[in-house]
Amino acid sequence: MKNIMKVKLRFLYTVATWLLVSLTLSSCSQNIAKQNSVKTGIIDANNPYIQYIGRFDFRNPKKVAFDWPGVYIYAKFQGTSCALRLKDSTNEYSIIIDNHAPKLLTTGKKDVYKVASGLSDSVAHTIMIQKRTEAFVGKGVFMGFILDKGDSLLPPGKRPVRRIEFIGNSMTCGYGVLGSSPACHFSKQTEDAGMSYAAMVARKLHADYHLVSYSGKGVVRNYGDKNKTSLHPMPSLYDRTCWCDSTLKWNFKSWVPQTVVINLGTNDFSTHPYPDKDVFQAAYNKLINRVRSLYPDVTIFCVSGPMIGNPCTDYINEVVKEQQKREGRVKDVFFIPVPRSDMNANDWGCDSHPNIHGADVISDVIVPAIKLRMNW
Repeated sequence: MKNIMKVKLRFLYTVATWLLVSLTLSSCSQNIAKQNSVKTGIIDANNPYIQYIGRFDFRNPKKVAFDWPGVYIYAKFQGTSCALRLKDSTNEYSIIIDNHAPKLLTTGKKDVYKVASGLSDSVAHTIMIQKRTEAFVGKGVFMGFILDKGDSLLPPGKRPVRRIEFIGNSMTCGYGVLGSSPACHFSKQTEDAGMSYAAMVARKLHADYHLVSYSGKGVVRNYGDKNKTSLHPMPSLYDRTCWCDSTLKWNFKSWVPQTVVINLGTNDFSTHPYPDKDVFQAAYNKLINRVRSLYPDVTIFCVSGPMIGNPCTDYINEVVKEQQKREGRVKDVFFIPVPRSDMNANDWGCDSHPNIHGADVISDVIVPAIKLRMNW
């Protein structure tokens, strides 16, 4: 019996020693990595002080991939300059330093982009990088920052408590929002997800936000389809971490919004043939139920307009009323119409999408509705 006890004690001692050594080595490795980053100024993408808002692929933590519009990266740093390590030859980004006006970053063949210089070394600085263009423009891979030698990232502070997810199409992407008139067509230069009505709604409500949106997508029928239904409408893309990878599924528990805004239907009814009413409404109901199953405590706002009117608006309103009545969800699903009459002739950008002023008008319709229902 004594021998058995000795063996058990020896085993426990060995395990404890191994754990202590492992923790010590891990701590040493982290300290060495931190010291090296300070010496070189090179900050890897997996630095714990970098905040990622949106859907990102972290399978390679030092090469973080993404393609949805409007995703943004936030950090706080000490030093006089900052450069991005970014692999992307197609997309455009907004760079915001110290909450000043955004500056445009157009990507090319290089992997390092200097985005700030001549800053004061006596104060901390913030940087936000936001993808302006949408998923089909291309994928980006963020690899980290390069700061002045001897400088490093600082703790960034807490993110906003409020969180909103937007499910939508081109309007939510910011398609044409920078356009000068309806006569211009799609271009990277006139798209800016950060100036979409959705981004404006989130900023006015002091909320973080995800944009799960793609131009031309509908609830059951995509823009210009010759059939009443399409093979890959927006709900079929909703589970993806990146649009370009249908096999990589998003972890819905990693970021849980209190509010989801659905703005779909424009493309279903923008051209003929229209989808059948029962097919459209069944799919819309299914999407609402899917969102609710993923986020049980969420409040859902279903928006229609201003690029589309009836029958789409009436169909969505009927779905919401039926949800409230049949499902007994009168307090967690609401309809927000944005009639075209709210807009004026100067509110339209490329291909008759809302421009910046038009997006602001739309946000001013949606914000009070969310404030009222969410007590925000």
